[in-house]
Amino acid sequence: MSGRVLRFPHKAVSSAEAQSAALRVLATPIADRARLAIHLALDEPETLLAVCGRLRDQLESSPASVRDDADFLYRFIEKPKRAIGLFDERDYFLGETALIGGTACRILFRRDDARRWFDRAEAAFRHTLNAVAEWSRVAYQRLALRLEEHQLDEVLELAPSLVASFEKLEMHKDALKCRFLEAVALKEGDRLSEAGDLFRRICQDAETVGSDKLLAIASYNLLQIHGFLGQAEEAMVEAARALPILRRLNNRVGIAKLHWGLAYLLRSQGRLAESLDAFRAAQTEFSEIGMRADVAAVHLVLADVLLELGQDSQATLEVLAALPVIEEEKMVPEGMAAFSLLRESVRQQRINRQALRDLHGYFEEIQS
Repeated sequence: MSGRVLRFPHKAVSSAEAQSAALRVLATPIADRARLAIHLALDEPETLLAVCGRLRDQLESSPASVRDDADFLYRFIEKPKRAIGLFDERDYFLGETALIGGTACRILFRRDDARRWFDRAEAAFRHTLNAVAEWSRVAYQRLALRLEEHQLDEVLELAPSLVASFEKLEMHKDALKCRFLEAVALKEGDRLSEAGDLFRRICQDAETVGSDKLLAIASYNLLQIHGFLGQAEEAMVEAARALPILRRLNNRVGIAKLHWGLAYLLRSQGRLAESLDAFRAAQTEFSEIGMRADVAAVHLVLADVLLELGQDSQATLEVLAALPVIEEEKMVPEGMAAFSLLRESVRQQRINRQALRDLHGYFEEIQS
C-alpha cells in the first residue's frame, strides 16, 4: 500500500487509540454503526485508516465479512457527504473502502460486483494527491481478475508494465505481487519451467522484502508445479515451508488451497482415499470462510475422484450439490457450455466426465 500523510481538522487521535477504535467499530453490528458513529469516531481519519488496515489483513481469513464491512464504510462516507480530514482524505477513504470491497468480491468469485467496486475506487482516487499510486493498485486487482478469467495472454502482456510502474513508485511489494500474477499465468499456460524459475525468484525476493504472505503463496505454487511434474518429494518440501507461515498469518484461503494442492498431488500418486480426505479438508476451510464458489469447485473434483473409485451414486450427489451454487452465483460464464452438458448428463443419470473436468478446471486459478 502507498503511504498516507493525514491532515486533521482538530487534534488527532493516537495510533493506539485508533487501533482500539477500529476494534470497537468492527465489533459493533453493522446495523448499529451509523447511529453510534460519533461514539465510534467514524469520521476520524486515523480510525478509518486503522479499520481499513484491519480489513485488508482479514481478506484471506473472512472475505465475506470484509465485503460487508467495506460496503458499510463506503456508504457511510459517501452519503451524506462527510467532512473527513482537511484535504483529500474523504476521497482516499472512498477509494480505499471500494478497493477493499472489490478485492473481497473478487476472492468470492463475485466478478461483476468486483468490477463495479474497482470502478468506484478509480473514480474516488482520481481526486487524491497520490492518484497514480492508487490507480496502480486498482490496476493490479483488475489484472488479477483477468487472470482468474483465464485471459493469460493479456496478463503476460500487461504485467511487466505494471511492475515497472510500481518499481518507479518504490512500491516494491506491489511490484512483487504483479510478478506473482505473471508467474501464475505462465503456470496456467503450461509453461511450467519458466513459471518455476519465476516463483523461485519471487520466494527469494519475498524473503528480502519481508513478505511472508507472498513467500507462502509462491511456495504453494511451486508445490503445484512439482506435483504436475510428479516430483512428490520437492512438493512436500514446499508444503512444509508454506503451511506454518499460512497458519501464523491465519491465511485461511491459503491454507485451504494448500490442502487442495496436496490433494491433487496425492491423487496423482494414486492415493485416492487420502486425496479425498485432503479435498474435504480444503472444502471445510472454504465453507467456514464463506467461499461458496470454491466449495462448489471441490464438490466437482470430489465427484471426479469418486467416479474413479467406482462410486457413481456418491459422485452424482457431489455434482448435485455444486450445480445450484454455480447457477445461482453466475460463476465462470466461460464454462457455461460445460455446465449445460454436465447438468443434462446428470438428468440422464450418467455423468459426462469430460464436461465435469472441463467445468472444475475453470476454478483452479490461484487468487492473490
